[in-house]
Amino acid sequence: MARKMMKGHGAVYRAVINWTEVPEKGATLHTEYEGPYGEPSAAQGRVTFWENNLRDYDTGETRAAGHVEEGVVTNWTSHTPEEKRSWKVDRA
Repeated sequence: MARKMMKGHGAVYRAVINWTEVPEKGATLHTEYEGPYGEPSAAQGRVTFWENNLRDYDTGETRAAGHVEEGVVTNWTSHTPEEKRSWKVDRA
């Protein structure tokens, strides 16, 4: 998915999702982070997605809650990937 990662001022946003496993699996609390996103609305959209995805539609209760955090990117550095392997078969 293509998205603008950073605005001119360097702010990025991430979704912080707190969700609970179903009681049959121990009801363990988990925290997940999604992003970075260039706009807070994109991160909020992910929070809403997980709230709806983990909602019990019989009771209306959800096993997820979250919020959006803002951060600042101060330094981007180049990443040089390792040499790609060739999947071509050498036919001699």
